[in-house]
Amino acid sequence: MTNIDHIVVLLFAFLYPAYDYFYASRKFKKEAEANVPRVRIRAYISGITLIWILNLIMLFSWIINYREAVLIGLNFSVDWTVWTALGLLILGPVYTIYLYQSLKSDKDQINSVRTRMGGGTTSLFLPRTGKEYGWFVFVSISAGICEELLYRGFLLWYLDQFSPMVIAVILSSLIFGLAHAYQGRKGILQTGLIGLGMAIIYLLTGTLWIPIVLHIVIDIYSGMLGWIAFKETVYQNEN
Repeated sequence: MTNIDHIVVLLFAFLYPAYDYFYASRKFKKEAEANVPRVRIRAYISGITLIWILNLIMLFSWIINYREAVLIGLNFSVDWTVWTALGLLILGPVYTIYLYQSLKSDKDQINSVRTRMGGGTTSLFLPRTGKEYGWFVFVSISAGICEELLYRGFLLWYLDQFSPMVIAVILSSLIFGLAHAYQGRKGILQTGLIGLGMAIIYLLTGTLWIPIVLHIVIDIYSGMLGWIAFKETVYQNEN
């Protein structure tokens, strides 16, 4: 354990979420409600850039300390976990495409999805156009890789140095939930529970490949639902 490890945790677990909650998400919400052009795409690019910078800082600190990749869940041996991850990577998009075909012309289902998603920053962040959804896929891939490496891989390893693994899992899930505070109390609870589930899967399988793929698929699926639910509002606003 080195000082740079403490700095890395401070950056991604506390400072970045605080910046996002108190500045970035509020600025985004204001601009999105005002229908500022390309506001979502700019937010997507900014989010992708920042999360990768944080992840690269963490990986740099890991490498210069000559630590094994397996300690943060990066097991590169080809076994059942890798094949399971590949299977999920194939089945997830296939199911998403199937659901899109099923829902795109069903007005009642679209209205139901829109009602469930409600308002707030979370729904504003979801894509409205095909181009936005294309960028959202990159957001999903980046979040799946980087957040799992940071919050499940690195943070669990870090907290395990100070506490039993059970406490580390609970604390990392809580921190992950609070990192999504811009989504409100419901969003904190939901993402915290998702983080808890991913941590359990990671500990049971001993690899991050499955949580990474699941995270990507869940985010892509959520983006697709948002696109279906809210794309009509774009046309209504343009008319």
